[in-house]
Order: sequence, then C-alpha cells, then structure tokens
Amino acid sequence: MFFTINENNLQLNEIQEFSSKSRAILLSSDNKILLANYGGIFLLPGGKVDDLESPKEAIIRELKEETGIGYMECELNYMACLKYYQKDYPKRDSSFCNRLLKTYYFTGKLKKINLDSQNLTDKEREGNFHFALFDLEHIEQIVLNNNSNNPRNIYFQKEFLTIFNIYRKLTFK
Repeated sequence: MFFTINENNLQLNEIQEFSSKSRAILLSSDNKILLANYGGIFLLPGGKVDDLESPKEAIIRELKEETGIGYMECELNYMACLKYYQKDYPKRDSSFCNRLLKTYYFTGKLKKINLDSQNLTDKEREGNFHFALFDLEHIEQIVLNNNSNNPRNIYFQKEFLTIFNIYRKLTFK
C-alpha cells in the first residue's frame, strides 16, 4: 500500500532532495507504542535506508542500533509506504529545500530494549535520543502537544499522525 502527502502539489521537477527511511510501529504486550524523542521531536524508531539496502534490512539495522534489539525479518511485517512531498523543508544546516521523503513502515511486537547494546550516532547522543512508551489512546495528543522549537517538528507530526491513522484503520477494523 502506498499513501501520499502532497499539500503543496509539488511536482517531481521541483524536488531538490530525495530520501528514503524505514520506521517501525512496535507494540508492547500491554498495548503501548514505542516512540523515540530525538532533538525534541517524537518519532517512530527507524531511520535512513542506506545505499544497496532494502527497507526491511534498514529497519532491522536501525532497530538494532537504536534499541539494542535484534529482529529477524519474520518478526516485522510491512504495513505501508508513505510518500511525503515537503515544501521548504528546514535542513539542519539552516537551509531549505523541497524534498520527497519515502518512508516504509513496518509493524512488530516490542521486545525488551537493551540500552547496553545501543549504537547511537554522535548526532543522536547530542540530540538526547531516548525512548518512551505511550498508550494507544493518548499517543496522538502526546505528539500534537509536543511544542518543540525544532522547525522540523511540524513535518514529523504530520507524518506520524497520517501513518498512525492508517495503522488504526488497518488494525482496528
């Protein structure tokens, strides 16, 4: 399944940066979802799909790096891909660009986080990367009420709320 956010009707020839990511919705045994907080932004665990890496390989690698948990391919199920056209996206270097972000989403059961096996990047450590579990019924409000001064927060909020609504429709039919 593919979904698209393109509120500004950007065309491919207007895109200056293309990026692919993989993220996971990990549900605990007591129906809580794991969210990372990185640089003041709530997001699902995951990250960049490296060259020559499949989206599933990327999420397995990212989960190992961020949570210290090893997942096997059969433990994560593909859910959807979200194409998000982002006009004037604020980059870390304070410049702006029109960007197309393609994010692959997977679902799975949360295992015990092993902080001793985390392999965070310097940027993640500097950005106070940490996890928290949130109840399904409160997670949208947690994300929406995050008043981070990070200019990228509005993009992550929109992406999360879109994919969480898709998740809810698929899971709670």
